[in-house]
Amino acid sequence: MSMPFKRTFGAATIAITLFSAMPAHANEAADMISVAGHQVNMVKMGAGPYTVVFESGFGTDLSAWRHVAPAVAKSAQVVAYSRAGLGKSQARPGERTIRANTTDLERMIAAAQLRPPFILVGHSYGGFLIRDFAARHPAQVAGMVFVDASDERIETELRKIDPARTAQDAKLSEGYTPPKYKAELKYVQGILDSGKLPAAGPLPDVPVAVLTSSMKHEKPEFFLHSPEGMKIWRSLHESFFRQFSTGTHTVTANAGHNIHMEQPQLVIAAIEQVIAMAADQEKRKQHAAARAALFGELDRTTAMLKNGRDAEAAKVVADAISASKFGEAEVNRIGYELLGKRRQPQVAEVVFKANVQNHAQSDNALDSYGEVLLGANKPAEAIVQFQKAIAIAEKLGKSERTLSGYRSSLAKAEQALAR
Repeated sequence: MSMPFKRTFGAATIAITLFSAMPAHANEAADMISVAGHQVNMVKMGAGPYTVVFESGFGTDLSAWRHVAPAVAKSAQVVAYSRAGLGKSQARPGERTIRANTTDLERMIAAAQLRPPFILVGHSYGGFLIRDFAARHPAQVAGMVFVDASDERIETELRKIDPARTAQDAKLSEGYTPPKYKAELKYVQGILDSGKLPAAGPLPDVPVAVLTSSMKHEKPEFFLHSPEGMKIWRSLHESFFRQFSTGTHTVTANAGHNIHMEQPQLVIAAIEQVIAMAADQEKRKQHAAARAALFGELDRTTAMLKNGRDAEAAKVVADAISASKFGEAEVNRIGYELLGKRRQPQVAEVVFKANVQNHAQSDNALDSYGEVLLGANKPAEAIVQFQKAIAIAEKLGKSERTLSGYRSSLAKAEQALAR
């Protein structure tokens, strides 16, 4: 590994360390893949329901993720690559804009046959790139992780405090930047000057993790690293994070801009948290869709029951419950929802009956069916259900409180029958 050289990105928008041509970790298979006629250096490893795509910072190749990607690959497929002209990836003609970079990413995803849902991880300038991709492909993105990511508003805010020092940061940044990166830096500087990213649309409201460096810099060379600058940096990250309804924001004083190199465990944990949150969100989404589909079928049976087509209605309900894959407790809750706010007692009775047929040894299902029968003025049938519930509960050793409730319901049914 060659000696690092220090530079700032976009007039000290970020302080990063660039490493020249660092080899991939020994246990990573660094592959070359042809993307639209150009060779791209890409590492793909691991397996899982999510594909984690890493976007490195400005001027940095895929090796930046060597302390993070192998750990994440234990539970997900991970993909790290070097953008055009970085590391071993072949350079492309034309200006390296955000859109050019994310278009290359789209082509690489297609060439490598990577499948969504994607968890996008972006460090520094990579944060701009994953935002652009997510805005253009919201349905493919399940979560995002921003590792001390760039914020286009930083220089606008710094200039409000000290325009001269902000301008000096820009000169220092350009001076530290190697010639091969200066054209792209000039493009990025234009974004920072305007304080706006090229419009790509709103970001999807997916689970996110934002990691922010708050490390104190002794005798800071750049205005950004001054106490005032770091305060603004943290504030912008907090503002960005607030647009999402689910996620975590972690602030660390123990790492500089390269959190993934200095505290990789924080980045690993953040990615794992986002994966877990995305999985939970997907589970809830599927549950909501299954409920909607079930209620759609249940609504169909209202007319059937009014017209005396009870057998047909019972089959529709049974098939709908089976398709939903809901368990006894969930079906029970749906039955009470039909009884309550939906005010569909006839449909509810069919649902409770189907639940008992599917779970004949559930004292809870039997008791609930008995209650709906009693409410429908069918005390004799209700008594049968309550008696079965009591017998099963006694056999299972249920609490006296549970048994007392069942016996109270049985007594009410017997009194109703005696009237």
